Amino acid sequence: MTRRQGWTKVFFKLTLFIAALASVISLASPAFAAQKILKVGTTGESFPTSFKKGDKLVGFDVEITKLVAKRLGYKVKFVTSDFSGLMGQLDSGKVDTLSQNFAVTADRKKKFTYSTPYNHYATSVAVLKSSNYKTLKSLEGKTVGAVVASENTTALKDYDSKINIKTYDTRDEMYQALNSGHVEGVVNTIPVLKATINQKKLPWRVVKGQASDTQVAFPFKKNAHGKALQKKFNKELKVLKKDGQIKKLAIKYFGYDTTKGEQ
Repeated sequence: MTRRQGWTKVFFKLTLFIAALASVISLASPAFAAQKILKVGTTGESFPTSFKKGDKLVGFDVEITKLVAKRLGYKVKFVTSDFSGLMGQLDSGKVDTLSQNFAVTADRKKKFTYSTPYNHYATSVAVLKSSNYKTLKSLEGKTVGAVVASENTTALKDYDSKINIKTYDTRDEMYQALNSGHVEGVVNTIPVLKATINQKKLPWRVVKGQASDTQVAFPFKKNAHGKALQKKFNKELKVLKKDGQIKKLAIKYFGYDTTKGEQ
């Protein structure tokens, strides 16, 4: 072997060593660690909590999810489906949590564990301004549109069984039913109804009365992974509440601070 060949061999080995070392360093770096994936279920069709603005998914719950994930070093992968399929995705492990104005209820607590609440809302019904309905009770014997599997649907049934309910797969279908005169009202949270009326300039109003008063939180499976995420989320949500970021997002998307419920 000539001296030149020897130096070539040494240089080649040194190049391989440097490349391997760089690979190890990159794997251990914060930038690589930040590529941990958090799979989050949502509809992407629920203004103003989770909806599309152009090609971008935005909304009150979506932005809170992104803030928490960023602080934890996760990259968020949103998985969209109809609302009726969200809990099945979480239960089957296809997603880690849900970002969907998700109500904390006794029945859901049997299956899922929750983060500390980050929002608060009451459920009611919106009707056409031209109608004579003033209160929830005035809708007895009438038909109200509701979304399949929504807690708002359950809340209205429990509140007054004399109100007839017709379910739809999506909010848009439900809203169209009211505009077309197929139902006398639509049930949802008061903050969502108010924001939708303002944003779309709809000829609606919210009747007096509340079918329920509910807290909103992130749900997780009752396993080691879910409980670990719950603890991490709780820590970051506490910070976001304290520094006012959640309140700021509520005002941005709902027009007022919804975190303390209806005043």
